[in-house]
Amino acid sequence: MIKGIYFAARSLNSHSRNLERIANNLANLNTIGYKREGMFVEILNQYGPSQFVTPVDYRQGSLHQTGNPLNLAIVGNGYFVLQNNDSYEFTRNGSFIISEDGFLSDHSGKRVLGKNGEINLLEFTINEEQPLLINEQGEIKIGNILIDTLLIAKNNERMNNRSNLNLVYNEVSNFEIDFADDNYKILQGYLEESNVNPIEEMQNMIRVSKDYETSYKVVQSLDDSIQKANEIGKV
Repeated sequence: MIKGIYFAARSLNSHSRNLERIANNLANLNTIGYKREGMFVEILNQYGPSQFVTPVDYRQGSLHQTGNPLNLAIVGNGYFVLQNNDSYEFTRNGSFIISEDGFLSDHSGKRVLGKNGEINLLEFTINEEQPLLINEQGEIKIGNILIDTLLIAKNNERMNNRSNLNLVYNEVSNFEIDFADDNYKILQGYLEESNVNPIEEMQNMIRVSKDYETSYKVVQSLDDSIQKANEIGKV
């Protein structure tokens, strides 16, 4: 009976975490480039304690045309690579700006990386005669001058921790870069919307809430049985 309470309590914990994930997905329904977090999965380990992991849903989000030349969307697999001090972050949010010191950056100041490093546009004049152009292969040009090519990182199962809604790589010094043109393309003037489906999330919330309620009732029932057994033993 004690073991039954233990397993029911573990189930309660799992359902509670899943409700948190669903709430987080719904909160980021309108977050550019957000990738839906899946339900918690328990991985059993015969050599140690089991672990809970949260898979990331890599499905493509809908594309929204903005006309802003600094807005970029990836069609297919891959992530933009951002320099964050001594580490890297990976994002599908292609809403970029040119910082005061001339670097292509996200809105929090993290610099976008090209194949040659940080992309600095300070020395170049961008106007109607020399527009900023980024083609499907990620080549960045001002007029006819090639500046750099965007660095695109592969989807990887080790990209599973979030930092300000970006993914971070657990092995910074050994992340893989995908240079294959047929695996992705870059669209300038577009942004990728969140891939969260609100109807699907609400259905999941109803199902998980019912499962949580069922597990809670099981714990209560077993607890009442133990209390009655103790009372009988005292008679």
